[in-house]
Amino acid sequence: MTGATSPTMQNRCHSCLKETTRDFCPACTKRLFGVKKFNATLDFSLPEIKSNKGSIRRISISGAQPKFSLMVNEGRLEPTENGGTFILKPAVEGLFDNTKDMPANEHLTMQMARQIFKIDAADNALVYLKDGTPAYITKRFDVLPDGNRICQEDFAQVAGLTPGEKGSNYKYDFSYQQIADLMKQYVSTYPTDVEKYFRLILFNYLVCNGDAHVKNFSIYSPNADGVYKLTPAYDLLNTSLHVQELGRTALELFSENSATDDSRDDSGADFETEFFKVNGFYGKPDFMELARRIGIKEIRAERFIAETCSHLREMNAMIDRSYLSEPSKALFKAQVRDRAKALEMR
Repeated sequence: MTGATSPTMQNRCHSCLKETTRDFCPACTKRLFGVKKFNATLDFSLPEIKSNKGSIRRISISGAQPKFSLMVNEGRLEPTENGGTFILKPAVEGLFDNTKDMPANEHLTMQMARQIFKIDAADNALVYLKDGTPAYITKRFDVLPDGNRICQEDFAQVAGLTPGEKGSNYKYDFSYQQIADLMKQYVSTYPTDVEKYFRLILFNYLVCNGDAHVKNFSIYSPNADGVYKLTPAYDLLNTSLHVQELGRTALELFSENSATDDSRDDSGADFETEFFKVNGFYGKPDFMELARRIGIKEIRAERFIAETCSHLREMNAMIDRSYLSEPSKALFKAQVRDRAKALEMR
C-alpha cells in the first residue's frame, strides 16, 4: 500500500505493539487485511471521506465521535457505503481533553484486553489518514467472508430500550445486573459467558472506561443456528483521559428494576453495599455482591478480582510501548493504579 511514512515508533506493530521492521508484523497483516504487507498510512483524508459521492454513511455516533465504513480493496483500505468490513474512528478535535490521543487510547485499551487479560476483543489497529491524523480501526466481527451479516443485537435492543421511550439517556438507564438477567434468558452458554461478562466489567472499571453503556455489550449467533453468545468486546478505552466528569461506571451495578428479588433494601431504595455508603465509589465488596447476584461462585469471583489487579506491571509496559503521548501515558498509569486500589479495598 502506498502513502506517506507513518509517524514515530515504526518499530512497533500498529496492531499488537510488538517489535517489527514494518508498520504491521506479518501475523497481524495477514489476520487483519489478508495480505503480506500493509502501510499504516492510508490513501485518503477525512474531508475526502465526507465528500466522496456526497457523503459516506456513518455507522453510528457515540457522543461526538464519527464512525466510517471501510473495506479492503486490492490490498488497500478505502471508504465504502456497502459491504464494509472495517470501522474507522478518527480523532475528534477540540471537544474533549487529549483528543489526538483518542485513537491510540482505544487501540491500547483493546490490545490490553486481548493480550494481557485474555478477553475476546475485536481485531483492531492504529492507522493514519493521509494528512497524518491518527485514527482507530476495528475489524467487524458481524460480517462473514462472503459479505453476509451475522445476526447481532446489543442489549439496548434486547431490552427494548429506545430514545423514544426512555429519552436521550436511554443507553444509561439500565444496570449491569439487568444485562446479566437478560443474558440468562437469551444466552444458552450463560454459566461460561457470565464469567466473561463479569471479567469485562472488572476490566472496564480498572481501565477507567466510564462509557461502557448498555449498547456496548452485545450477543450474536455466529453459526446462524439461533444459539446466542456474547460478542467479542468492543469500544474499550480509558474515558478519563478525555472526560473527567464521567462517573466511574456508565451503569449502576444494581438497580430497582432488576429481576433479582433482593435488588432493593428494606426501605425500597436502590441497593447499596455498606462499602459504597461509606466511600461513595465501588470497591471489592460491590463486585463480589454483583458476582453473587448473577450466579458466579464466591471463590471464582475472588480469583477474577485478584487476577484483574495483578497485571499492573504488564499494563505499564504496554502503555510505554503504545502510541499515546507521554503525558497521557503517565496519566493512564496513575489512573489504573487508583482503580486497582479501589478493587482491592474491602
